Amino acid sequence: MSVGQRARGWLREWQARRRARLEEQRDRQRALWGGPVDAGRVLAFSDAIFAIAITLLTLGLAVRPGLHGSAFTRELRDLLPSLGAYALSFIILGQLWLIHHRLFSVIAQVDRHIMVRNLAFLGLIAIMPFPVRLLSDYHDRPLAIAVYALTVILAMLDQRLLWTYVTGPERRQLLSESVPDQVRQDFTRTLDIGVLVFGAVVPLVMFTPRFAALIWLVMLLVQLIVARVGR
Repeated sequence: MSVGQRARGWLREWQARRRARLEEQRDRQRALWGGPVDAGRVLAFSDAIFAIAITLLTLGLAVRPGLHGSAFTRELRDLLPSLGAYALSFIILGQLWLIHHRLFSVIAQVDRHIMVRNLAFLGLIAIMPFPVRLLSDYHDRPLAIAVYALTVILAMLDQRLLWTYVTGPERRQLLSESVPDQVRQDFTRTLDIGVLVFGAVVPLVMFTPRFAALIWLVMLLVQLIVARVGR
């Protein structure tokens, strides 16, 4: 037997042992946490988190009563950063919600891994009002921009990982319908483009933090228009 044949045989044995260990781990997890459960409850909980997060975005939008003339105009002008941060964040959360529903449209059951990763994603959604407040109150501080960008990018990456995990060929039993490889690759590419486009703007807005919300907002609107025209 040649060296190459022995190496291939060793590799096949190692892969078989690894699959056996993974299956054993999954069996232990199922015994401890139970098997896959219906996805409807997870989706309903997720929708509630999105609804609360979007509602909390509006809490800082207020104008003091009793203002007149230039004082009223100045108050509205000072509110522009908060309005920009709200508009930007509403569009981002709306896109994340649409992607989340697209993802769960093919999921019939969720296992523990999906629930844990979805909880991590929802944790980022729930905390979004905090970086939005930073962006509106400290819109001229690069650190505030960095915190906002990091939160959004982590949420996008978490969704991508969740999509690729769920639609993997070894988890077809969790799906309500099969996802063709081409659809899986195309949607993964769409998620990648979203992360890359949003992240590519970060160096620019770090040098012009005062206009960060406006630049991101214009970028997202252009991306939406290009995507619609390309259909």
